[in-house]
Amino acid sequence: MPAPAIIVTAGDEQYFTLLADLIQSIRHQTYDLAFDLGVIDVGLSADNKSWLALQGVTVVPARSDIDYPGRTEWEQKKPGFRTLTARLFMRSYFPGYDTYMWMDADVWVQTPDAINCMLKAAAQSDAIHICCELDRCYKTFFEHAAIWHIFRDWYNANYGEQVGAAMTLKPMLNAGVWAMSKASPVWQAWVDLYTAALQKLNEATDKSFMADQLGLNILLYLQKLPHVIMPATFNWITFYALPMFDPQSGLYVEPAPPYRPISQFHLTRPIKIQSEKIACVGGGEVERPLTFARRQG
Repeated sequence: MPAPAIIVTAGDEQYFTLLADLIQSIRHQTYDLAFDLGVIDVGLSADNKSWLALQGVTVVPARSDIDYPGRTEWEQKKPGFRTLTARLFMRSYFPGYDTYMWMDADVWVQTPDAINCMLKAAAQSDAIHICCELDRCYKTFFEHAAIWHIFRDWYNANYGEQVGAAMTLKPMLNAGVWAMSKASPVWQAWVDLYTAALQKLNEATDKSFMADQLGLNILLYLQKLPHVIMPATFNWITFYALPMFDPQSGLYVEPAPPYRPISQFHLTRPIKIQSEKIACVGGGEVERPLTFARRQG
């Protein structure tokens, strides 16, 4: 019998180091609810799949779930496009679960709080549970107006200027970590909007790569589909703020008082496993890659 919930990610051989880090970080914790683990294969090697099997992870090959003009060329230029289309069909890749949680392969788990909270909450609601790209520690949003112009430019490019104007100054909800029940109306609405957007795009660019996340934000903000915004510490965007390290607890924490532990990291910086200088609570610093494996080491 499957568990009532499953956590799903996706990856290829190039991303496998990060994917393995995620799986090991999940396995390191103890949780309130049982769940299975699944991976959508968008280019894993035989050795990668063997390792995942030893971890008790179910691996299924990605399909071409949404067809659109130039799909083959786009997937060659940006293999991540296949992940973005496949994850919207998790229920068919991994049938039989009541609750589904998605994590990008460049996420890792430091404490069980986010998984415990999001799986429980999603199981009791038809809302998507998702985190916001806005936090008191993300100084970019308070010091520079440019980020809001960038977001509006993305909306304009993918969904038109009228939508761009309507979405201006609405904090971005990040699609790298989310959970919802199998019965949520968000599933099909997201598929429909993203499918329509892909038919209209002419080239694989960084802007078009954001169309799925932008579409989800449109559904939640403008069409008022059910959603619950979770704490930023459940999907900490390292592009906006590095954490601090607390030597007493051995945990990474928010870089401002009261220095609460961060539950899940999303390694969104351009180089994922580079060494970082991380300030310590109480003074000093540590220098290491911001990964689960290096924190353990």
